[in-house]
Amino acid sequence: MSLPIDQELRRIFELATLRREAQTIQSPRQWRRVQDLKVRCQDARVKEKDLYAARYDSRVEARRRQLIAEAGAQRREFKPFWGGADRFNPADLLRQAQRDVRDAHERRLMVIDEYERRQLKEVVERSAGENRMRGVARSAFARAVDRRVRPFER
Repeated sequence: MSLPIDQELRRIFELATLRREAQTIQSPRQWRRVQDLKVRCQDARVKEKDLYAARYDSRVEARRRQLIAEAGAQRREFKPFWGGADRFNPADLLRQAQRDVRDAHERRLMVIDEYERRQLKEVVERSAGENRMRGVARSAFARAVDRRVRPFER
């Protein structure tokens, strides 16, 4: 259930680019927000990895039981049994449960990355806007009081 390789690379590259751009932020308030965001996301990743390691066996067992219940459910397909595959193969069910647990873990990590990407993008765009506006008032005032060009003396 992972993303295609081009989308995965695009997502990782965009997050790395935003992290790099966030290092150039000059406003103390925005810098603090970036640091808080980095700490929050890193803590969430560590917590998810710890929970994954600690509860892996119980998650696999719970998912295996769900797969057994789904395989044993009465189906509305009117196909003879001898034409299909065995839905109760224990090795297949265990492998499928392990794949599902790993995919769920990867999806939770992707959600954390996506949250960090959206928040960093917002901060970087706001910072870029503020940086563009930083000298606008000063330059407009300088043009207004420029003594080299006096329109009334011409």
